[in-house]
Amino acid sequence: MLREIHITNYTIVDELALEIKAGLTVLTGETGAGKSIIIDAVDLALGARADTNAIRHGEEQCSISACFDVTHILPAQHWLQEQHIEFDNEIIIRRVISRDGRSRSTINNQPFPQNSVRELGELLLHIHSQHQHQALLKSQHQQQLLDNYAGNEKRLKLIDALCENHQKISEQLAELISQQSIREEQLELFNFQLKELQELNLQADEWRNLHAEHQKLHQANDLILNLNNAIDLTVENDAHSARYLVAQALQQLRHVRHPDKELSASLELLNTAAIYLQEAGDDLVNYRDNLDLSPERLQFIERRLTQIHDLARKHHVSPEELMDLQTNLMQRIARLGDLEASIKMLEMQQCENLANYQKIAEQTSQQRQTAAKKLNKIITQKMQELGMQGGEFKIKLNVQEKQPSSSGLEKIEFFVRTNPGQALGAMNKVVSGGELSRLSLALQVECSQQENIPSIIFDEVDVGVGGQTAEMVGALLRALGEKTQTFCITHLPQVACQGHQHFKVEKHSVENTTKTTIRELTKNERVQELARMLSGSKVSKESLQHAEKMLI
Repeated sequence: MLREIHITNYTIVDELALEIKAGLTVLTGETGAGKSIIIDAVDLALGARADTNAIRHGEEQCSISACFDVTHILPAQHWLQEQHIEFDNEIIIRRVISRDGRSRSTINNQPFPQNSVRELGELLLHIHSQHQHQALLKSQHQQQLLDNYAGNEKRLKLIDALCENHQKISEQLAELISQQSIREEQLELFNFQLKELQELNLQADEWRNLHAEHQKLHQANDLILNLNNAIDLTVENDAHSARYLVAQALQQLRHVRHPDKELSASLELLNTAAIYLQEAGDDLVNYRDNLDLSPERLQFIERRLTQIHDLARKHHVSPEELMDLQTNLMQRIARLGDLEASIKMLEMQQCENLANYQKIAEQTSQQRQTAAKKLNKIITQKMQELGMQGGEFKIKLNVQEKQPSSSGLEKIEFFVRTNPGQALGAMNKVVSGGELSRLSLALQVECSQQENIPSIIFDEVDVGVGGQTAEMVGALLRALGEKTQTFCITHLPQVACQGHQHFKVEKHSVENTTKTTIRELTKNERVQELARMLSGSKVSKESLQHAEKMLI
């Protein structure tokens, strides 16, 4: 449960610290004193969107800290363990917002992104504002409320995943079926293109090698001249070739009668050089003699290069990409050949997916029907207690034709009648503002008890009620506070008197500065505050006596 709130430099609050107890805590004060600031600050600490305008004028940053006791909140404990956060029954969530727009959040001094803080916050506390009255008129909110009450959250996540998978498979099937309709035409085209490439019989690196040879043929005369000169200088010239000169040097050295070790090494090197020169000369002669420098070879290469280039241009690729294109065409032909098998496999997957959807959706429907019967009975009874005698509340589950749907097999709609003899009608067409607030409060209280939420904050949800009905609202909130920590901002003395703990918010102007303070009231101060709420700024003796009787 929420144990402490500490706020610094937030709007018109310079510094504020509250210790919250179990039970029903009420918060009262004059209009405009800043009661909702407390709720907004808690919401901000738990991951709501930040705004630098919330920083108190003249300050560079604001901070909000909320301390929670998680001793009996197992889902929160599991979340903290999964995030490797050390805790000893208590955790502190802190949010700091700077004037430069930066915002940071920590959980037990460990930094966390806002979405993680929001995840944890939803396990610790729910905030119900008066704006939720209007949300109750929307079908989507009605469905969410019933499904939460029925415990359908996990089933709906599965249904949503199955619907997403259904859509994905449907798109794949549609694509394959469209391909099937033009399958023969595509096969004919792909096979024709593949045949052209196969007939071309392009080899790896052929384009590059042909280009190199083409260059060589265009330079044939220079090549032959250079080769002949190189051969002549290497081996063929009897008087001046390198081979002849090395042989002459060897002959001179062999006449030395007693060569020493160093001279023998030189002889060995010259012998090796003579061998290499002969081998090089033989290779050059073979290369020259095997050269095909005929005009016919040049014509063949130019025709081949033209064929390759033309086919590449036809397919809008480079010549180097033609072999990849051939592989790709073979894969496409294979896929089209397996098209019917692929369609059949996807249809089987779709059938299995729909069967799983139907099973989960039917379980969801059963839970909805059970929860709706229970909620119909309880809210109808609460309507009698909240000044709508003869009224009735009924949840209708209208089967949807469209399948599958992420909302399940039916559409949820709340129907009510607020007076005897009146026909049941859709909530968004029947109830008045005051009736809507009372129905909303009854639903929120009942559903909150069912969901076992550790802490609940009600922000002026009792607007539009008074008299005996206000007394019933107060009793309803106190009953909830006996089971769940409940925090309520109220203008009604009938509600304020029911609190186990009572805070008063006051706004002060000092030296051209406005600030909000909050303090817990003693029993005598509570009597004074209830009297003010009953009679206004001028507290009478009668209002004091009435307030004293009201206070439990």
